[in-house]
Amino acid sequence: MVRRSEIEAAQTVPPLKITVPKKVRQVSSSPSLLSWSLSSSSAAAGHVCPGVWGGCLYMVLYYNKLASGEDSGSLHAGWIKESLARVLSEQPLLAGRLQKGDTIGGGGGEEEEEEEEVYVIVANDAGVRLVEARMPLTMSEFLLDLDSSKSNSTKKEAEAELVFWKDVDDTDPQFCPLFYVQVTKFECGGYSFGISCSLLLADILLKENFLKKWADIHKNMLSKNGIPERPLFYLPSLKIAPSSNVTNIINSEASKDCGQTMIFNATYSNEDELITSTLALLCVEEAMAKLGSKMALEFTFSYVKAPGNVVLLEKCSKHDQLAIKPDLNIKDRIKSATWDDFGMMELEFRKGNKPVRVSNWIGSVSNGLIMATPYYSEDRQDVPSGVKIIVRVPN
Repeated sequence: MVRRSEIEAAQTVPPLKITVPKKVRQVSSSPSLLSWSLSSSSAAAGHVCPGVWGGCLYMVLYYNKLASGEDSGSLHAGWIKESLARVLSEQPLLAGRLQKGDTIGGGGGEEEEEEEEVYVIVANDAGVRLVEARMPLTMSEFLLDLDSSKSNSTKKEAEAELVFWKDVDDTDPQFCPLFYVQVTKFECGGYSFGISCSLLLADILLKENFLKKWADIHKNMLSKNGIPERPLFYLPSLKIAPSSNVTNIINSEASKDCGQTMIFNATYSNEDELITSTLALLCVEEAMAKLGSKMALEFTFSYVKAPGNVVLLEKCSKHDQLAIKPDLNIKDRIKSATWDDFGMMELEFRKGNKPVRVSNWIGSVSNGLIMATPYYSEDRQDVPSGVKIIVRVPN
């Protein structure tokens, strides 16, 4: 039986500084993957079909309580409000909202075109959600139950208690946070940080070193002399009636069906950006072969176009895969990778305290998913040297 966490508090954390000028990320789509173009005209269209912005990247980092000094989930939850506000000033899109823009298409005529709506993510400082919760088990008991479970779905159902997520509303997306943090306290004094991020912004976590910057800010803040013994928001200091359990008011929609995920590194030069689509579909073929699973008939392809800060979204089908002509030279560019490549096992929110375990999964996606994120070499930050491709195959 999966033990349920109890939500004790929830609050909103905006960036420490007002974002001026407002940063904007465009969400764009085109009708077919194989005819996909990275031209500026395609990006400028910015049209997207409703419902394609679903999907969430989940991360859970488990930490033991330090033996020396005062260390607890309640303390971290209190101080995280400040450290998170500081790092959000560097990446304010995470605290933004998805908004509808002007419609395109239509205009009358003999054959009137169907209007499509434009969507953008605006860094409007609306804030991220910070949730504090309690798990009525020690961390060792929780992890033992996790490891002894024979069902992958049961494992993810248990870990879904350590993250918080609300799906973006199709009708009013402007009211929906795109980033959540849940600090869960275990009975032993250990704690976990559960991070939930919309796939439209997941590249910021994976390639912009956001988590490392955040952990360093938090760690350095706690190591300074003269810091108050308690954060301003410290839950144990508040008198909360038993009947005021926040779990009864807000409910998480964190996905328990994660499917199976494989990660690849694919290299390419700036002269052949358009082969990204082919590389992605070749990764799907390899993932299906290794995982023994089949991709859904239709799935989503997501690619971040760095120069214009545009997320390109496309609906793809197996017919696109059948159209690929194998190219050994292209296949040689693809290498298997893991979640460990993103450095999450090195994150120290307290000096000398690294995670004992990190879990990652992609959920809230009904069908399959390909997510491609470009990466850069140290000497050339203006031109991608390759792309990380994450393939999520449904169970």
